[in-house]
Amino acid sequence: MFGIFGFILPCVSLADEEKKEGVDKSVKLERIVVTSPRTDEVLKVEIPVVESTYQVGATMVDVLDGMSGIDIGRTSLGTPNNSMVKIRGLGEDRYIVNLDGRPLTGAGVYGGYYVDWSMLSLQDIEKIEVIKGAYLAEYGNTLGGVINVIPKEPTEKLDFRIAAGIKEYDTYDVHALISKRTGPFGIVVGGGYQETDGYLRNNYMERKDISAAFSYYLPGEGKIKIGVRYNEGEYGMIIENMKGSANYDSSYPESDGDILIGTGFKLTLGDGSYYQKERYEWDVVLEKNLFGIDWEARYYLNDEDRTDYVYEETSGALAMKRDAPPDYSWGWSFKGGKVVSNHTLKAGVEGNYLGYGGITYKHVDKTYIGGWFEDSEEKHELSKVNSAFIQDRWSLLSNLDIYLGLRVDDYKGDDNDDCEVVENTPISPKFGIFYSPMSDLETFVTVARAVNFPTLPKYYWYYNGHQPTDRKALTFEDSMQYEIGGTYKGIRDTSISAKVYHYDIDDYLRWIFGTFDFKSSRVVYNIDNVKLTGFELDVESKLFNDVYAFANYTYQITDKEGDILDKSNISDEISELPEHKFNVGIQYKSDDGALARLTLKWVDSREVPISAANKADTGKMDSYSLLNCIIKYPVIKDHSYLYAGCENILDEEYEESYGYPMPDRMFYGGIEIRF
Repeated sequence: MFGIFGFILPCVSLADEEKKEGVDKSVKLERIVVTSPRTDEVLKVEIPVVESTYQVGATMVDVLDGMSGIDIGRTSLGTPNNSMVKIRGLGEDRYIVNLDGRPLTGAGVYGGYYVDWSMLSLQDIEKIEVIKGAYLAEYGNTLGGVINVIPKEPTEKLDFRIAAGIKEYDTYDVHALISKRTGPFGIVVGGGYQETDGYLRNNYMERKDISAAFSYYLPGEGKIKIGVRYNEGEYGMIIENMKGSANYDSSYPESDGDILIGTGFKLTLGDGSYYQKERYEWDVVLEKNLFGIDWEARYYLNDEDRTDYVYEETSGALAMKRDAPPDYSWGWSFKGGKVVSNHTLKAGVEGNYLGYGGITYKHVDKTYIGGWFEDSEEKHELSKVNSAFIQDRWSLLSNLDIYLGLRVDDYKGDDNDDCEVVENTPISPKFGIFYSPMSDLETFVTVARAVNFPTLPKYYWYYNGHQPTDRKALTFEDSMQYEIGGTYKGIRDTSISAKVYHYDIDDYLRWIFGTFDFKSSRVVYNIDNVKLTGFELDVESKLFNDVYAFANYTYQITDKEGDILDKSNISDEISELPEHKFNVGIQYKSDDGALARLTLKWVDSREVPISAANKADTGKMDSYSLLNCIIKYPVIKDHSYLYAGCENILDEEYEESYGYPMPDRMFYGGIEIRF
């Protein structure tokens, strides 16, 4: 299947069955690879990363952009923000992001992010696997699904590559990779550097990273792998820049500003405000086949530090400096799988524990900043989730598979100092039917219960924020998910896939920053019910020789009931989701590495609930179209390439997040050398 456009099309491949018959009838589109027919694999889509590395300054957000069912909500060029990637309307606090089989999702406190996409470099990543929906028992604590980031494995032949690129707004990108396996030993080392002056006011970024993974391949089948990733960056906090304000700077676009995270802070950010952060990710993996069972054991640790430097708006004086480590999380897993007759069985247990470090105020000038400032102790393992699952893919007939899964998650929110202890142990059954009524048609139906537990910010602010009198007790989000779909490949070199889904979510957790009702605080509460319904259509085709085309369309609506803080019902929706969007593209790609790609993205207008100064209101985000292109030319086949491109060719004015205009037309170019 192909994803040369950087887009995903959820299709089922019959290539394996056809090759057994000596005929390869599959569509030779390279983007998506689904390996098993008539099984739960229909829910998984794999996206090679390599083409996105030629977009200067690209992150994993750029790899996912353009996929049906995915909404992108950036605020600026290169710097992170919350809810940057949504799967079917659900943000990073409602789905899982895994790196090499273990969670990346962090605590999300002190201005940190559940997932900081800006720190996920591409140079050592092979592909990204996307599972939309919570239909697989192997993955828990998710409503939206799973994004699995799969790193490169050591290569038998030495692979060394280095690339450098430049883009407008003084954006630079350099990255390198070395990969080699010698006998039982293997190593993959990657590193990168990015910087940009940014598009908005005080929106600069400078980031460095390095990763190393060492593998020892055991006799027979199996390996031991030890990995470490290190990221360090400095990020300017976006300054509010609105006409009519005393501090307005006409050389930058109008925009909202970043919000300083803290209780009762009274300060407008001034130019020069920034934060520095460092993040380590450690991994140990053991894979081995024993007694005919494929065993897998993992341990991981995430450790992130952050220091804020906040300057006063008028004087430019340093108002506050603080250390606020936003993430210290760790976990483990142990899984085993085996094929028994016509059953593919898998079971496992795992534990995931979230926490963070303590705040230390290094400098506070109360001439400029008011509020409550007191150092705090580190708090590890505030959220504990221990889980077990079992699943079976049962090939009942040659054209019929049944998927059965069961998962139990034991959650404990444990912060006796500031909150009550919350414990839940839901059991989640999963069921799917995968049926092929003819050789060119695959269909499926899935039904699953899915749960999502309160994040640490929601857990804390439920007890320490504004507390409405008619609010129910804090509980987890409880969802029933239904999906039906299919893929038809009876038209020569063409694949057509369609999916319809409906999520019925009880006790949906709402998190709101202070408004006119509770200015100095946050409020967290459960909405009685939220419904998400959507339709996704994907078409991809080989037109002729090395020319391919694709198109996808997404329709999505949401509805909520029992929102105690929206009695005026200014909106019956839950987020700024476009109702309609589509992507189309065409690409030429030859065996020598030459590439030419043109893509168009259109996103419908959105009406966003906001909190104005003295009343509830909505903000309008207009529809927009983005036309992008890229050309890559092989100077020396397999060894050197020149590439160039243009983003937002039509110079469209648009927003992906309310209050933050995105960049205008941008040109870029670069070079890659391989040995």
